[in-house]
Amino acid sequence: MKKHEHGHHNKPETHDAGAKAAETKEAEAQSAEAQAAAQLPAEETVPKSRLEEAEKQRDEYLSLAQRARADYQNLERRIQAQSESARDAVKQEFARDMLTSLDELEMAIKHSREGVDCEGIIKGLELVRQKFLATLARHGIEPVAAEGAPFDHNIHHAIAEHPTDDAAPGTVFAVAQKGYTMGGKLLRPAHVVVTRRATEPEAPKEESEQGQTETKEE
Repeated sequence: MKKHEHGHHNKPETHDAGAKAAETKEAEAQSAEAQAAAQLPAEETVPKSRLEEAEKQRDEYLSLAQRARADYQNLERRIQAQSESARDAVKQEFARDMLTSLDELEMAIKHSREGVDCEGIIKGLELVRQKFLATLARHGIEPVAAEGAPFDHNIHHAIAEHPTDDAAPGTVFAVAQKGYTMGGKLLRPAHVVVTRRATEPEAPKEESEQGQTETKEE
């Protein structure tokens, strides 16, 4: 009877030891999970912070690009406005100069109607012409060199030929209409008459006689 009681008391002790071992393993497992969980946020935080930094830099660069584009467009509009203003100023200056020349021409015409002094009229018109040319020169407009110069197809336009032996062939003999350049660029070519040889060289006498003999024999 006593032996039965002794065996009955050993079973709870074995059960308690197994429970404690299970609890220990479970605690170790929870501890390992906790450690892993503690380490996991630190590993995720690095790439997330880098991504946020990259997005921040992207936004900054985008903002800089947008400001640069706006500044360029404003500069382009400013340059265009200044260019148009400069062109208008040049046109206005040229127009004022032309009006002054026109006033002087009208004055010369008025004086010519009031008198019969032809010499005075000619001098007045010549003075107006000189002032007009000076006005053109101030704006970079110059006449093309023509009469007596070698013919140049870049600035001359031949309208006729003049036979002469007094000048080399291809020389500008006369100018029908003046040409002009502006800033070194051709506005219009000069219309000119160009020289050519007046007489062709005679054939040698022997060759001429030989040709006549051959004609008679035929």
